[in-house]
Amino acid sequence: MNTDCRTTLTATIGGHVLCAWQPVRGVVWVQTRDPWHARRLGQREDGRLVVRGVGGGYLKTFEFRRSLAWAARLMKRYLADETTTNEGLGRAACPVVKRGPGRGWRQRTGPKRHLNCLDGPL
Repeated sequence: MNTDCRTTLTATIGGHVLCAWQPVRGVVWVQTRDPWHARRLGQREDGRLVVRGVGGGYLKTFEFRRSLAWAARLMKRYLADETTTNEGLGRAACPVVKRGPGRGWRQRTGPKRHLNCLDGPL
């Protein structure tokens, strides 16, 4: 995402899902194609809905009396909320177990099979 906010008027920052531009000094428009982001932007008291479109896909544009730098920080925060904290670390480490016949749970001694922590008994 381009965060250089010393751009000319109408220069766009962001991507396909969430973007922003300054139509005039002191006013920034933030546009989204995601209903979740639209709901969050619509709940803010410092902005208003200026464009709503449904032809060719979901689209809402909100106006804020702020700077383009503020919009860049807002978009960075909104897009960071889309990923979970430990997403980059992969799956949680789960114990390798096997259900023995009539003996309950025990450590597996054969080839390892990793289970999803949310899975129930085999």
